[in-house]
Amino acid sequence: MRFTINKADLIRELSLINGIVEKRSTIAILSNMYIKAEGQLLYLKGTDLEVGLTVALKADIEEDGVVIVSAKKFFEIVRVLPDGDITFWIEDEWLKIEKGQSFYSINAQVDDNYPIIPDYDFSFNIVKLPKGPISDVISTVSVSINTEMIKERALNGAFFEFYDNEINIVTSNRHTLFVASTALEQTEEIENTNFILSKKTFLELKKMIQHAKESDMLLMGRDGTNIFFQAGSRVLFSRLVNQSFVDYRSFFTDQEQLTELLLKVAHIKDIIKELQPLSGQFSKKIIFEFDQGNIIASLQDIEGSVGIVRKPLQYKGKYFKLGYNIEYLSSFFNVVDVEEVRALMDTTGEKAANFLFTKNGVDYTFLINPLILE
Repeated sequence: MRFTINKADLIRELSLINGIVEKRSTIAILSNMYIKAEGQLLYLKGTDLEVGLTVALKADIEEDGVVIVSAKKFFEIVRVLPDGDITFWIEDEWLKIEKGQSFYSINAQVDDNYPIIPDYDFSFNIVKLPKGPISDVISTVSVSINTEMIKERALNGAFFEFYDNEINIVTSNRHTLFVASTALEQTEEIENTNFILSKKTFLELKKMIQHAKESDMLLMGRDGTNIFFQAGSRVLFSRLVNQSFVDYRSFFTDQEQLTELLLKVAHIKDIIKELQPLSGQFSKKIIFEFDQGNIIASLQDIEGSVGIVRKPLQYKGKYFKLGYNIEYLSSFFNVVDVEEVRALMDTTGEKAANFLFTKNGVDYTFLINPLILE
């Protein structure tokens, strides 16, 4: 095997591959990546058995061949080399790398014995996803993916629901729930279905979208318990989480039973920022008092220190008071970059508050459970 390729083209794909492979796997092969030179294309593969990525890119190939190398080591070497074309070849089962006056010889496995990554025929039975909005959705709703060790592995991922040519993407950590809804671009009617993506796959999908060309379509195909996403010459494969997601619709309350407010995002961000210094492991409750023309927010730490922040509010209803976890509230407002959000609140403090906004054609709804007021 012998080929030459531009560093910029190669390092872009290696950064994606390195997000997939296991860095410290007890199975050595899962720390490696697969490289195949054939014809005019260089094929790269990486997998941890649950998630896999395959890439095809153009290269100047003098001799076909296959090699398996440490993904991390290969990436780190290519990363530090000067810009421009780099030449690679196999000699006595060692991968040789040459760029100008720099030369490397790294241990390699010269065979085809790499875990099989399933493939998919994207010429039929596909769903066209809106690339830009999906990337925004992942960046936004990821804050509600569960990170705790719990039995419900389904909450450690994102729920995809396709219904009437719309897609709902839902995440939850049992304290908050995030729903993003948008219309699909294709005119053909698609099958109503749903599945759960692991958090790793969800975030790697965003990376793949970010590296895609503007002209690349984002396609999705499903084969049983396997899901596939294609953008240009890249295909992301994942095994689906084999569990049921929570009945997220059961957490919604009839809007007529809730009090509606229009909140300035900048005001809430300022409140959180100014009260954050008092928050700690045992002092996370931020109390909001809603009165005609004002929001008064306060937080008391475990030592009794108190912070109070007042902001204007366009509200003419009755006074009420609610408490929320400042960390969960902060995680939401950190990803909101619109001027205002609609807030639908249960003034009794028994049901979750709903925060709604629309961005780039996507409707978002964030639910957060209230805390008990003492």
